[in-house]
Amino acid sequence: MRIKQGGKIIKKIGLFAVLLIAAMLFASGCAEETPEETPTEPVDEVTDEEIVEEEMPEEEEIVEEEMPEEEEAVVEEEMAEQAAEGMAGEENITEDEMAEDEMAEDEEEMNIVETAAASGDFDTLVTAVQAAGLEGTLSGEGPFTVFAPTDEAFDALPEGTLDDLLADEEALTNVLLYHVADGELDVTEMESVETLQGGELTVDPTSDPIMIGDANIIGDRIETSNGFIYPIDAVLIPPE
Repeated sequence: MRIKQGGKIIKKIGLFAVLLIAAMLFASGCAEETPEETPTEPVDEVTDEEIVEEEMPEEEEIVEEEMPEEEEAVVEEEMAEQAAEGMAGEENITEDEMAEDEMAEDEEEMNIVETAAASGDFDTLVTAVQAAGLEGTLSGEGPFTVFAPTDEAFDALPEGTLDDLLADEEALTNVLLYHVADGELDVTEMESVETLQGGELTVDPTSDPIMIGDANIIGDRIETSNGFIYPIDAVLIPPE
């Protein structure tokens, strides 16, 4: 009986050992087949603000695309108006410049007597020139430089002086030729002028306005087809 019991114990021990070995082999096999977990990269969390920022440019692009279509007509109209205004301004400037150029050309085409008569400031002088018979001379080829007293300058003469001169052709001619020089003179570079009367007039180019004799040169020099006219504010009387 003891031998039988010992055999059963040995069998149980052997069976337990087999089971233990099988369990160990099974466990080792499972460990080899289980794959290693690979670390995963952290995923950036996308916030609501970033989603809004990504969506906004698309909305802005839509607005930018729609705005030109809506404003294109307005912009074109404004550009057309600006272009029309610019063209109108250029036309006005061009017309003014053309008118000035035409007037300058007309003055250059007219001689000294014609220019003086057309200006309206030298009516008394023109009358005196005609009375003295000098119209043909001052309308000739020249060139001449005339220091032309204005109507106001003749009005400033003592009472009766003009009437006396108009009544005396020789005296009138003497006074008128005292206002005329040969050639086209630039008084800004001169100290004296020799007149067709034979006398000499002093020039002060440093004064403002420039003085010729006892008169002031007023206004701009007028260029004509046969010389220059310098308006002056006084009648020059030659010394006796």
